[in-house]
Amino acid sequence: MTDRITDGISRRSALKSLAVTGTVGLAGCGGIFSESETEYGPTDIPPKQRGIKEWGQKLNEHAREAGIDWDQFSGDDITLTFGMGLHPYSTTFSTQAEDGTMVKDYFEDLTGITVDYEIVSEDQFWLETENALSSDDNPYDGIMNGLWPSGGYHFGDDGNAWVRDLIPYINNSSLTDKQWLRMGDFKRQTIELMSYPNADGTVELTALPNGIEAYGCTAIHKPTFETLGLSEPRNFAELESAAKTISESNEVSREGIVSRTSSTTLSSANWGTMFKTYGGEWIDRDARTATLNQEQGVKSLERFGGMLNKYGPSNPGTYDWYANNNAYSNGEVGMMYSTPQTSGIVDTQIMEETKWLPPLQGPDGRDPIVDTWVWATGITATSDNPEAAWLYIQWANSRMANLMLSTRQWRGDGPRAGYARFDYVKNQVDQGNTPPVPGEGYINAFEQGMNNVPGGNPDSPGEYPPVPVDTPQNMNIMSEAAQAMSSVVSGQRTAKKALDDAATKIEDDGYLTESAIPSRYIANDRFLTRDYGQEFGGS
Repeated sequence: MTDRITDGISRRSALKSLAVTGTVGLAGCGGIFSESETEYGPTDIPPKQRGIKEWGQKLNEHAREAGIDWDQFSGDDITLTFGMGLHPYSTTFSTQAEDGTMVKDYFEDLTGITVDYEIVSEDQFWLETENALSSDDNPYDGIMNGLWPSGGYHFGDDGNAWVRDLIPYINNSSLTDKQWLRMGDFKRQTIELMSYPNADGTVELTALPNGIEAYGCTAIHKPTFETLGLSEPRNFAELESAAKTISESNEVSREGIVSRTSSTTLSSANWGTMFKTYGGEWIDRDARTATLNQEQGVKSLERFGGMLNKYGPSNPGTYDWYANNNAYSNGEVGMMYSTPQTSGIVDTQIMEETKWLPPLQGPDGRDPIVDTWVWATGITATSDNPEAAWLYIQWANSRMANLMLSTRQWRGDGPRAGYARFDYVKNQVDQGNTPPVPGEGYINAFEQGMNNVPGGNPDSPGEYPPVPVDTPQNMNIMSEAAQAMSSVVSGQRTAKKALDDAATKIEDDGYLTESAIPSRYIANDRFLTRDYGQEFGGS
């Protein structure tokens, strides 16, 4: 992310703190814990040196349960290169023990295939990945993919995809044991939303998930709510009222609320849930016009922008993913409007003092419509060794790997929040086999949030995704939305003016034309027509 915020509290909070006595002490964020510390639950966690070795061995023991030959490419001297963003998915596999060993090294022990990571910071990752995928000398065999840009990767250059369809590899019995892979673990809409149509009517799966997120949940700091006698907000009006009370109170030295508000594309994600819950639509797919400036969308941004401007920390309109989390982690605000997956980066003590609320009701009691994200891994179209790359992807996204990626497994490592295989990981946590992610209500908020993500709901066929991820132009469309949102939060434009400008730009730049979005990409009955769990071997 590009707009980095300092760790200092805002001027308003500094003034308020003069009237406050006995503020809450914050634990350090270094993540180093003693042998006896067990705040994560009944399962103790080993030191890094032992933890990396244990998990590498567990992954290989689990892999050997599959009915495939992991050693089939061992004599081919293959080295795979994966382009990865700086994220727990990449760092967990590549964190070094004292002897230099990394978890991903155990894949080479299993297969004879070497895997190298090229890790790029997230603020540069999407641009650098697109540049690599579109070049004639793309260095990557695989990439860390994300839901929002995945349609563009599938469309590639004039319909020539930059990533491969994973379905043929899943259906290849020499490469995949479907019963072991257990595609049925993944939520239906997670797989549907990562799937895209070809011109011949077939559908391709562009990547295998490792983490899923529901945007627009609310983290409340329980001691702050107790001090001020606040009730948990149930809708957006009550959310704004609570933010106002916290911000204007002299009893706590916090502002009311923080969220992602910078102009980078993904900062529109949490507002996206409020936008959809208000009844807004980003585009009219039939008329091929931009509709985010209609009444419902404007009202959602008036509330979101006004709330963050008046009751948020200083420099409104500049908070990226890191700054959003840091503001809550450092005690600057009493609420964070975000995804529960941020539990993995927020200070541990603060998360112990936090309760997560599911996405809130909209006007007139309207049920939430929730925005989502999927972290996943795909194979590039230019890879010379796609079969070997598939072996690594299924190894690194297996049940055991997702368990490791979802919860903190060795000291010196932060509590994670993956849960792509939601029910499986939840059961392991419930049975005390792995530490839970800290934060009261995490599981409930996550589950309710995902249950309200359009796509994959058999009771609502034809629902459009919460943002236009069914199109190759989603990143362009949502980039304009993010810039509009950020300008409103910072007080530069009214919501109506900002969204009018964005709608004009989206249409004038040709993002909605047939050449930019071929008709086959418009969400239709291809959604909800396939039982992936059954098709790929059951749960």
